[in-house]
Amino acid sequence: MHSAIYQGNLRHRRFFPKHHEFSYSSTLFYIDLDELPELFDGVRGWSYNGTNFGSFRRADFLGDPAVPLKDAVRSEVNTLLTADKKNLLRCPDGAVRMLTNLRIFGFCFNPVTFYYLFNAGANKPTMILAQVNNTPWNERHTYLIHCDEKTGKANSQFDKKFHVSPFNPLDMEYHWVSSVPAENVLVHMENHVRALDPQNHSTQHTSCHMDATLTLKRQPWSKSLLHKILWLQPWAAIKVPVAIYWQAVRLFVKGVPVYTHQSINPLPAASSTELKTTGE
Repeated sequence: MHSAIYQGNLRHRRFFPKHHEFSYSSTLFYIDLDELPELFDGVRGWSYNGTNFGSFRRADFLGDPAVPLKDAVRSEVNTLLTADKKNLLRCPDGAVRMLTNLRIFGFCFNPVTFYYLFNAGANKPTMILAQVNNTPWNERHTYLIHCDEKTGKANSQFDKKFHVSPFNPLDMEYHWVSSVPAENVLVHMENHVRALDPQNHSTQHTSCHMDATLTLKRQPWSKSLLHKILWLQPWAAIKVPVAIYWQAVRLFVKGVPVYTHQSINPLPAASSTELKTTGE
């Protein structure tokens, strides 16, 4: 079985214009979409596309709920690759595995869902499709990140195209580093702002305004751990949005500037949006 449960820590650090830092524990589900229909068989309290205390609901994720999620992910990747006329790569033809939150006690909130795409027979991803959801506007946007062919790791820089936090401007650049989901998984993202070098006004440089780091350890997919998550961590489903709003209050009190929301495309929340992709 490739599916697993990852547990660990998520840390946020802001360096400008005020220092601000927080972290909290995180549990995410790593799901092989080919294994998905049977993952909750015989697990009391959990279901696939049904009403239960815990569940995977197709409608919570990318694309048309009537379309299998694996097909929706590949379709989105193909659309983004086609839009990038300089990119001659093709969508990987193997497994698609997602790292995400699931619905618990009727509630599901995913700031970002990662879809790892593999070539047939490969054990390292070729691409990552990151679907970002913003709060409180409930919009979605996708970014495509290319992985190193030999290591499966990603190290990319690309323009921010989607307004996520009211405390960050849209005119920023992402610096992304991530590892292969194995015994451990790392996703590290920095928000940089471009500015002219004060010494040489014709040269641009970037400065890091904030970063977010996800560090998780793999646990086997098991009935016992699913039961533990459901009954001992029922607050986990609402912890993320509560933490986001609480930290927003703290940033506001500190006097961090608020930026007006900029919608890049007035599409329904279930739709993904235009993407600029970059490689290694």
